[in-house]
Amino acid sequence: MNINLTLVWADEFQIPVLRQAFSVSGNFKQTMADNETSLDKSIGGLFMMIIFTVIWTILAEYYFNNYDYRIAGVVLGFGVSYLIYNYWIFNKKKTSLPKTEQVKNPKKERLFWIIFAIEGIAIFLTINFLINFKKENLLISCLALIVGLHFIPLAKVFDRKFHFYIGIWTIFVAVLALFLIVQNSYNYKVVNAFLCCACAISTTLCGQHMINNGKKILSIIRE
Repeated sequence: MNINLTLVWADEFQIPVLRQAFSVSGNFKQTMADNETSLDKSIGGLFMMIIFTVIWTILAEYYFNNYDYRIAGVVLGFGVSYLIYNYWIFNKKKTSLPKTEQVKNPKKERLFWIIFAIEGIAIFLTINFLINFKKENLLISCLALIVGLHFIPLAKVFDRKFHFYIGIWTIFVAVLALFLIVQNSYNYKVVNAFLCCACAISTTLCGQHMINNGKKILSIIRE
C-alpha cells in the first residue's frame, strides 16, 4: 500500500498522511464492529464482574484474618466459580454465532467513559486524602461508596433499573460501615470484612444479571 507523504497546500490544507490515518482508523473500528457477536457485551461485562468479585473476596479474607475460618472465601469462591463457568460456556457458544455489526450509541459510550473517569479520579483523590490524614481505616468504606455512587448515573445512561438497585444497596452498606467505624462500634477490620463481602455479593449479582442477558440472547437466536 502506497501512502503519499507529501503535504499539499491548496485552498484548504490537505494532509494525506492524516487523511490516510483517519481512514485506516475508521476501517479498523468498522472491522472490530463486524467481528463482534451479540454475546460479546455480556462476555465482557461478566469478565469484569469476575475480576471485581475476586478482588472483594480477597479483601474480605484479608480483613477477616482467618477469624471466619475462611468461610467467606469458600462461599464467595463458589460464586466466582459459577461466574467463571458461565464465562467459559458463553465463550464456547460464541464461536458458533454469526459475527455481525453491533449497534453503537456514541453518546452513551461517551457518558460511560466520563463516569468511569470521574470514578477513577474520585478514587485517586480519596486514597491520597485518607492516607495523608491517617484515616486508612475509612478507605474501604469510602471506595465502596464511590463504587455504589457510580452505579446511579450508569443506571440512567443505560436505562437499567438493576444497576440502580445495586447502587442503592452498595451505598447503603458503605454508609453503614462508615458510621460503625466512625462511632468505634466495632473493630474497623471486621466492619471492612463484612463490607467487602457485601460488595462481592453485589458484583456476583451483576454477573448473574449479565448471565441472564446472555441466556436471553441465546434463546432468541435458537428461535
